[in-house]
Amino acid sequence: MSAFTVPVLAGEKVVKRVPAGAVAFHFVADLSYATGELVGYIAFIEGVDGPLFAEPINPSPETPLYSKDTAYFTVRITAPTPWPIPLPVETGSELSASLLEPAGAQATIYFNANPSSRDWGDPTTFAQGVPIAVIEESALLSTRSAGASFNVFSTRLIDSSPISFNGQTIDFKRLVPNGVTITNYTSPRFVVVDDVVIPAGASFGATAFAIGGDLRDK
Repeated sequence: MSAFTVPVLAGEKVVKRVPAGAVAFHFVADLSYATGELVGYIAFIEGVDGPLFAEPINPSPETPLYSKDTAYFTVRITAPTPWPIPLPVETGSELSASLLEPAGAQATIYFNANPSSRDWGDPTTFAQGVPIAVIEESALLSTRSAGASFNVFSTRLIDSSPISFNGQTIDFKRLVPNGVTITNYTSPRFVVVDDVVIPAGASFGATAFAIGGDLRDK
């Protein structure tokens, strides 16, 4: 992660550690099945004062106040997930098909003091500003049915740099030193290719819960 950080001012209020099991942050994301790219923005961080969105320059129905274009904090997968392992279910079972994605994927959280227009189809627009945290995923279990899926996995924090935001110091090393467990429920997107409907990706909201102890040795 880049060593560049937003200066922290002396005497600022420091955002405290999130209690184990409590919600640490909520985010919205989009996943492309074709490229494996995942990008999104953070809508809530426990203990952080003020909105996490900037005022749009020209407010209108096309540029709402709370959106990817006005979010100060964004996220992008920066180390891809290893190839998933299918977990077959016997024919006739009431269980849905599942996948196990091995550990190793990494996501970087960015802070941009001057957010601007972002494009879901261009992951680089979600990686602008200052990288402030990197988390590494443990094995992810995905339970799928009719194109939708419920996913759960834990992460460990492998890098963090403090920033100053709204008169507070935010440092993920203090906020969630042992990482987070993330859950999400995805809604599929489809495209038609040669009259065949195929899944193109998924959009979802996700919640990250603070972990109380070390996930594993660092």
